[in-house]
Amino acid sequence: MLRPPSSEILKVRDLRKRFQTGAGIEAVSMTVRTGEVVGFIGVNGAGKSTTLRCVMGLIAPDAGEVRLMGQPASAATRSRVGFLPEERGLFPRERTRDVIAFSARLKGLSRRAALASADRLLERIGLEGRRGARIEELSKGNAQRVQILCALAHEPDLLILDEPLSGLDPIAQSEILALFAEFRGAGGAILFSTHSMSAAEALCDRVVMLADGRTVFEGPLAEASSQAGHGAVLVTPDEAGLIEAAREVGGEARPMSTGVGAARRWRVTLPAEVTHPALLRALAARSVRVLAFEPIKADLEAAFWELAAPSSAVLAGRAA
Repeated sequence: MLRPPSSEILKVRDLRKRFQTGAGIEAVSMTVRTGEVVGFIGVNGAGKSTTLRCVMGLIAPDAGEVRLMGQPASAATRSRVGFLPEERGLFPRERTRDVIAFSARLKGLSRRAALASADRLLERIGLEGRRGARIEELSKGNAQRVQILCALAHEPDLLILDEPLSGLDPIAQSEILALFAEFRGAGGAILFSTHSMSAAEALCDRVVMLADGRTVFEGPLAEASSQAGHGAVLVTPDEAGLIEAAREVGGEARPMSTGVGAARRWRVTLPAEVTHPALLRALAARSVRVLAFEPIKADLEAAFWELAAPSSAVLAGRAA
């Protein structure tokens, strides 16, 4: 074990990486501690996968620091990390048991220990009967589960997972989440990149939110939820009327979708002192047709819209 005396398994400080296209990350910082699960959240293009590649040494950052197990990141410390990348890929002709064991051997386990680990993990998720199956013979969901087992096979101290539940049915998701809970209960830590707010709320102790390549929030799940704005989500085909009504009560309207037919889903953020009825009165005064109206809940999804929406999003209703 390379776990440090302190509780910090992973520490990223002011990480920067720019590509020729102009995309990349500007100022990413976060900490993952022993025995906790941290959700890594951001829209597509926010910089999550770039950050994870820098942590794993797949690309070199332009600036900043990555520390693993209390030490500067190195081949030795990275060997104690189990990584599920965004780009999935297993050799289709290889057999399930051999693929998992091979991943474990790459991280230093003996052949005997690697095969034993593969057998144990396959039995744990009910796939022991598929040990000899080739990857191409597995369903998409089972192939995804095998790839997760590859990340776990060498008994790492830290799991870094990029959308691990993608492609899994609800039963498979439940099995994998139970596996993660066992890993955490044994003292392991998980950095969990996801678009699923419900999965993050069910699994995570803390969250890190990225927007435009920068960390915009890091803290406990409850603290993140408290950042949710006051207002409402509504659907209307009357964009101009909504913008005027929101502006009149001191609010801001932001489109959340491209729309269904002529209608569009909007998020209206209101000043703390402005009530929902005040917004509804302003809408009624302009004969704005409202197809749906729901107050914003103080949850992780609402906090995400408040903190991590990209700066390029169209904002309507701001004072001119």
